[in-house]
Amino acid sequence: SEGVLGKDHPQTLHSLNNLAVLYQAQGRYGEAKPLYQRALEARERVLGKDHPDTLTSLNSLAFLYWSQGHYGEAEPLFRRTLEASEGVLGKGHPNTLKMQLNLASTYVGEGKILQALAELRRMDARLQGFVNAQLSSTLSEQVRLQWLRSKSTFQDAVFTLGVARVESSGREPPVLSGQRKREAVALAANVLLRWKRLAGEGDALIAHLARVSPDQKIQAQAVRLAQARTDYSRLVNLPQADSEAIDAARARIEEREVELAGISEEFQTERASRNMDWRQVQAALPPGSAFLSLRAFQPANFKTGKLSDEHRWLALFIPEQGDAPILKDLGPVRLVAEQFAKLRALGSKAAAKELYATLFGQLNGELAKYEHLYLAPDGMLDLMAFTRLVLPDGRYWTERQVLHQVRAGRDLVRDGRVDKAVRPHPPSAMSEAHPPPSSKKVDARPRITYELLIGGVDYDQFPTAGGSLRSTPATALSSHPPGTALSTQATQVSLVVANRLREEHGQFNALKHTGPEVRAIEQFRTHPDYPDRTTRRWEGRTASEGRLKHLLSPAATPPHILHLATHGFFLSERSGETERPMTLGGLALAGANLGAKGKKGPDGEDGILYAMEVRDLNLEGTDLVVLSACDTGRGEVDYSEGVYGLTRAFRIAGAKNILMTLWPLNDPLAKDFMKDFYVALTGSNPSPADALHKTRLAWINSKDERRRDPRYWAPYVLVE
Repeated sequence: SEGVLGKDHPQTLHSLNNLAVLYQAQGRYGEAKPLYQRALEARERVLGKDHPDTLTSLNSLAFLYWSQGHYGEAEPLFRRTLEASEGVLGKGHPNTLKMQLNLASTYVGEGKILQALAELRRMDARLQGFVNAQLSSTLSEQVRLQWLRSKSTFQDAVFTLGVARVESSGREPPVLSGQRKREAVALAANVLLRWKRLAGEGDALIAHLARVSPDQKIQAQAVRLAQARTDYSRLVNLPQADSEAIDAARARIEEREVELAGISEEFQTERASRNMDWRQVQAALPPGSAFLSLRAFQPANFKTGKLSDEHRWLALFIPEQGDAPILKDLGPVRLVAEQFAKLRALGSKAAAKELYATLFGQLNGELAKYEHLYLAPDGMLDLMAFTRLVLPDGRYWTERQVLHQVRAGRDLVRDGRVDKAVRPHPPSAMSEAHPPPSSKKVDARPRITYELLIGGVDYDQFPTAGGSLRSTPATALSSHPPGTALSTQATQVSLVVANRLREEHGQFNALKHTGPEVRAIEQFRTHPDYPDRTTRRWEGRTASEGRLKHLLSPAATPPHILHLATHGFFLSERSGETERPMTLGGLALAGANLGAKGKKGPDGEDGILYAMEVRDLNLEGTDLVVLSACDTGRGEVDYSEGVYGLTRAFRIAGAKNILMTLWPLNDPLAKDFMKDFYVALTGSNPSPADALHKTRLAWINSKDERRRDPRYWAPYVLVE
């Protein structure tokens, strides 16, 4: 290359830099350094100091110093690289963000923890803006999750500092204390709260508003915002970055977001939650409660620049007002997975006690102080029935305190669920220093009083023609807009999933206990003491997909409670067939066995309600969705986002609380548990969480041995 093109030709310099990289990878640092220096000097002279190739050489030389532990020599080069990259590529460009993480890692290596934390705080805001644009500009779930995984190194670095698992300079890991410890824990807490479940939040809300908002102004503005984000994503991914165009695109996104927030309360609340601080979660906690969030992470080695191969569990504990958050490394994911598998296989109290000790032993003293605990699990823990875990004193965990399950800490403060979910303490237990929360969102809409119960579904027959069975045009358009990528994808997915359903699930067999279940609930809930409450029951072939979509169309009034006693399913993910987990799960309705063979009923539907379709139903104002079915809690479990399943879909549709089951239930006791739950839900307006807790305790203390078995009371999980 040098003989043919010349020693200063860009291709020659590129080859020179690559040779230096090879030497460095082989540990031949002495031979790599002069090649890096030669490439840097030539690029500065030929291309200019701010050319992207010059910045690459500068970063490579800095990284060589850093990898040898020469942090004092690496730091000024990384700072120079970052400053130049901010000017040339922009502050939110992925290469700039990478250089910023390099500089923060160098500060850690030098023991300059406060400087490292300051750099990571600045990086947090920039990275969020970039990733939000990337997530919202693609329909590909696989691409979205790859983006989150590729950017998780930043989070892992922050979490590693937060739990003081720091290795630097070949010396003993420094012990963080005082201000350094407080700031490290605070940053880790905020990063966990802001990033957890990120892909399921703002982008889903914008898409939902664009498709099914009854306000045409909100629909149009949501479409404009989505387009602005797509434009930004395209610009930052061009081979040659235009920093002015990128800055202008970012400004347009900000302008569009402000406009949408001005007319949509939902988006205004979501937007405010992006910069959530742990103190806001603490302030939202009612008296006598605390918050615990779990997250899998890979410890970062600041000496080698690599992440550990071992995933570990991180716990963020936020007590009620007054005390600082606590961050704990709970140990290897592998060990917890082994013990979880053991519990599921044996179902013994000994296995449940062992698992509690492994996961929560370090925090048991703190957890025991509170009457209510809000729990946000992650990954495989989304599928764990925490209530059945056994405390050191031999009681089930649910006997000590009320466990509330939420998707993320943001759920506690952004729409006023907490102050409704926890009943206040008696006046004697309240103090002026701890008044009840006052952030409750006022809903000016008329009170919704009807309840819909679906069970005893006939999976072998479609509904008869006629009546209001067909999906409304608005619902059909919201699910599969014609001429769009989603419409084409939906058609392809229906064929693929139909084949998969027959292959993996076979027939949907009749659930003989679900008919009596909904009839018993209807009989109890239809009571002269509650004349303003009506109950509707759909059984057999009347429990159709088209009829449900018609009832839950954008302009319709949804039920206060939606009870679905039917088969839920989730198919295993297969590479190359479909990459949207929300198309792999759903509910079986009338004629589902025919739909699995590719047939359609008179309502134009196949009887299979996929999670992707659930997402665009209108459940705004629905207080409770009950999924009393098989496998409804299952979903694709991954590092970034946890469970993709029906719970997420119903939440996007507007449901406030979702009661699901973690394992299959088709037993008379399931009917009895549901009836007892609804009995507990009636009366002095208790929350679903209170009603479920009361029902569990009654079953644990029952004289009936079968009712005391956690297999029958533990699978029910309320996601608030």
